Amino acid sequence: MTNRRQFLAGLPVAAAAGMTAGFYTTPGNSKERADEARKAALAKLRETKTTLHPNEMPVLCNPVNSGGVINSAVNDSFPNVMMVNQDGLGMSFYEGFIENKVVMMHFMSLKDEGHFPITRRMADVVAELGDKVGRDVFVYSISRDPEHDTPARMQAYASELGAPKGWHFLTGTPQHCADLAFRMYRMSHSTLPGKRKVDVVFYGNGSAGLWGSFPWDIRADDAANRVTWVMPQAAPKVGEKLRRAGPRVFDMKDTRNHNREV
Repeated sequence: MTNRRQFLAGLPVAAAAGMTAGFYTTPGNSKERADEARKAALAKLRETKTTLHPNEMPVLCNPVNSGGVINSAVNDSFPNVMMVNQDGLGMSFYEGFIENKVVMMHFMSLKDEGHFPITRRMADVVAELGDKVGRDVFVYSISRDPEHDTPARMQAYASELGAPKGWHFLTGTPQHCADLAFRMYRMSHSTLPGKRKVDVVFYGNGSAGLWGSFPWDIRADDAANRVTWVMPQAAPKVGEKLRRAGPRVFDMKDTRNHNREV
């Protein structure tokens, strides 16, 4: 069979040039093609901006460099990332959402809520905490799928759950959300959305650097009670003997899992 070179050699020069240009090559060098692609992307972005509110778009970039770990002796080793809540408010995660606060937080994605409703379960815990939310404790639902979970979509879900002031639904760039998830779980697979059967909820005191966790599906009153363990307590009076909580009271009729009230 005649190969391509022999075939082109048998054609008039103009025809061969036309076939080559039309079917086998792209006009311009690689730099010119890259510039054209960049211009097309910018034009598409400008067109999108004219039709969508900023809160309806994924967070594309942040002025804070990802992965910069804050001084662990002072700020509990949180990565220096900026997150955006359901109202479009963006703040550095540690300084804005953790420092000097008692918090409860979990990781989620709106698409996963159908088969793994961890955020809806947290609504029961928030109800148990009552007016403490927004005053004594702050709650954060952090997206694992920020490219889908725009601030507008997070706001719609927050409204559906009746989220009070003090419950923030946070999103950011994919890298920043993954950095936070890895900080808490220490396992890379926990940074990704997808089907799961188990998960945990984190709670802590940002002033003391004291953190704990509980399974996502424990009783709401038990979860709310655990969060109060890291809230500031009144200092003991002079001469008052401190009590230490021991193991669970052995009483089959007592549902408490501790003896702190004994």
